[in-house]
Amino acid sequence: MDVSDNRNIREDLKDFLMDIEILDQLELHSSKFNVFQTLGIVNAEIRHSNVMAWLLSPRENHDMGDYILKKLIQTISYQYYDEDHEEKIDPIKIALIDYDDFEVRREWKNIDILLVSKQNKYVVVIENKVWSKESQHQLNKYESIVNEEFKEYKKIFIYLTPYGDSASNNKWVSVSYQLFIDIIEKAFKLKKDMLNERVLLFIEQYLEILRGKIVGDKELEELCREIYFKHKKALDVIFEYKPDIYSDISSTLQDLIQDTPGLILDDSSKTYIRFTTDKLESYYEEKGKGWTSTGRMLLFEFQNKDHKLFLKLIIGPGDTSVREKIYEIASQPDNVLKTISKQASKQYAQIYSKEFLGKNYHDDYEYDFGKIQDQIKEKFKKFMEADLTKIHDCLINES
Repeated sequence: MDVSDNRNIREDLKDFLMDIEILDQLELHSSKFNVFQTLGIVNAEIRHSNVMAWLLSPRENHDMGDYILKKLIQTISYQYYDEDHEEKIDPIKIALIDYDDFEVRREWKNIDILLVSKQNKYVVVIENKVWSKESQHQLNKYESIVNEEFKEYKKIFIYLTPYGDSASNNKWVSVSYQLFIDIIEKAFKLKKDMLNERVLLFIEQYLEILRGKIVGDKELEELCREIYFKHKKALDVIFEYKPDIYSDISSTLQDLIQDTPGLILDDSSKTYIRFTTDKLESYYEEKGKGWTSTGRMLLFEFQNKDHKLFLKLIIGPGDTSVREKIYEIASQPDNVLKTISKQASKQYAQIYSKEFLGKNYHDDYEYDFGKIQDQIKEKFKKFMEADLTKIHDCLINES
């Protein structure tokens, strides 16, 4: 990139940062405090089901009575249950029933939400999926349980997902979160003046999370599109150089290795962080072939990808006799090394593996990188104090 290109990029970035009016609009969306986001429960199905059960219960303290429950059942009966459907629900009858006696049950026989009216002989079953998929035969199982327990009842089965995914069982009505949001918003507008201030704030924040994190916020999407097309060049540069969780983990590991006496950092990237030890370096002097620029044959390698972080010890390409010697030592029973590869192949043989971060660790921590760093450092400390000593004993003292 020449000097003129650099100058143009700097001008684009400056124009972007000086566009205060459009950035202020974005700030209004992004800077609001939201208790659901702060507590890290945006994608937790159990928490969403708890809130839904609370909103659907006519006798709860949200001061909206049976409005949400009534609108949900009436909407389902009008839109999805026609005369040809096996479960014939008469929209006129269901509009006239008294909803006050509906009892809301959570996790009854593992069903997310069960709504039961003994007086009207109606039962509504809701299986709520935020991002997970239904388990095999799950809906069939719940249907059988409900049919057995509520034989004389009219039944409505609802499969609730962010985008109205199709249910595996055609007796279950596929419903999107958007329908649920629309019903809550209508109730909210009608009852707003009667709601307690705390309830008002709670429902406002819940709707904000549903729109922004589950089904999408159209207003915010349009604003972001406007900003992107207006400042495309500047934003493309920012995206190109933006940090991500893999880069941060790689930097953390490389710093740890360089700051630890006795360790030697080898060629590394965001995905692969390699190192050796001064003891292994002095003992295995033979050089490898074609793995890293240093020519080392035996290297520890952090594999930082696929939402996981593993540390492995790998025999790379090199002198066959040395490779076979290391592999034979690793094959001995009752030691910390394990010959994960079936044989000392011509290319790479893995002889040690340790998990540092399990799958989807970034979801668990909602990208709280401080916690991720603490876990890495704790695992690294244990590796240095325990496993590395044993590895040295195996590969040096027993050889």
